Amino acid sequence: MMAGAKVELGLVPRLERLTGEDASCCVPEYRALSREVTHAQGFAQALTRARALSDRSRMTAVILLRRRPELCACEIQAVLGVSHATVSHHMRILSNAGIVQGRRKGKWMYYRLASAAGVDIP
Repeated sequence: MMAGAKVELGLVPRLERLTGEDASCCVPEYRALSREVTHAQGFAQALTRARALSDRSRMTAVILLRRRPELCACEIQAVLGVSHATVSHHMRILSNAGIVQGRRKGKWMYYRLASAAGVDIP
């Protein structure tokens, strides 16, 4: 095993039972692979998008926007049954993730899916 590497107690035996092989040599390899994946280009953006879509209200809003080209914040509020502030909060998260775009028209805010959202929603 790598000198100085901290391994969760019991991890190596569990891996050995799972694979049937000596696992002490592969734990550092798995950690290196994990670092490679989490530092890869696009990982942070994919994680941000996944977190943005992990909320029921935000996912519902995105699905609604797949079915309508644009919705006013008040329409989203009516569908979700939440406050205007909550809609603003959810839409800001979706906007920061690059999933929706908003435009102001007078006092009203309108939202649509971003052209490069890259989200596969039913």
